[in-house]
Amino acid sequence: MGFNLKKRLSSFFKQKTPEVPLLDRLENLIESEQSLTKNQESSDHGELALVSNVLGLKDLTAADIMVPRADIVAAKSDTTLDRFIEIFSQSHFSQIPIYNNTLDDIVGIVRAMDFVVYIKNPESFNLSQLLKDVIYVVPSIQLPELLVEIKSSVNHMALVVDEFGGVDGLVTLQDVVSEIVGEIQQSRDIFPQVISRQDGSFLADAKMLLGEFEEILGVDLTKPFVVEGEEPDVETLGGLAMLLAGRMPTRGETLLHPSGIEFEIVDADPRRVKRIIVRQPQPETPGQAT
Repeated sequence: MGFNLKKRLSSFFKQKTPEVPLLDRLENLIESEQSLTKNQESSDHGELALVSNVLGLKDLTAADIMVPRADIVAAKSDTTLDRFIEIFSQSHFSQIPIYNNTLDDIVGIVRAMDFVVYIKNPESFNLSQLLKDVIYVVPSIQLPELLVEIKSSVNHMALVVDEFGGVDGLVTLQDVVSEIVGEIQQSRDIFPQVISRQDGSFLADAKMLLGEFEEILGVDLTKPFVVEGEEPDVETLGGLAMLLAGRMPTRGETLLHPSGIEFEIVDADPRRVKRIIVRQPQPETPGQAT
């Protein structure tokens, strides 16, 4: 019997196991299907595409969710055992890529658990015996296909490479699952996209469509950025924040819109803005200097 993801997800959300995090349950569901045949995995792709269309995941790619190159934790092939133990202890990652001279020359992946045997027998340490195969994906691969690729690999990790073979980023099964969980939660209205606060400001999900938020404020937020009749290519609040900053904004940063509206980034990571506090300018009181 093939991997009927739609049916499995339906039963999955009916499970009354609040003590098990949603992220862990979904990841376990995906991992439990590792014994599928190639023909069945072909069926998987169709099921994943069907569900992902409903969730809007087909519009997301590896480039959208990957850990950027600058943030990848990796180690050189001549790294010592002590240094490996230090890296895993500090990063808390279960596996990392290994490279020769540069990150573009990856030779494999190592898992933290495989180093345990050498702690009491360090003289027998041999990195080459620990290396696992790497899978590579292009930045434009869509999330459903990326999920199929990663879940079929032993390490549940893929490196995102450009057309010249250079490493652009890294993506894991947990990255994909986290994105799916976020989309599922939004689609089920677990969290409201915007909350009106007592001080008159708004706490908004950065994925909220800009047009919907403009209706709430009664302000055309893209108008100041129209050039020669062309509006900027911005669809969400997060996209507007990037437009205002001219880059990926950081947590705690406050951005000022030409209208006087302030956008405070309250939650973000190196890849995306997550939540924003929006404050409208205070109306002038009678007698206040202009």
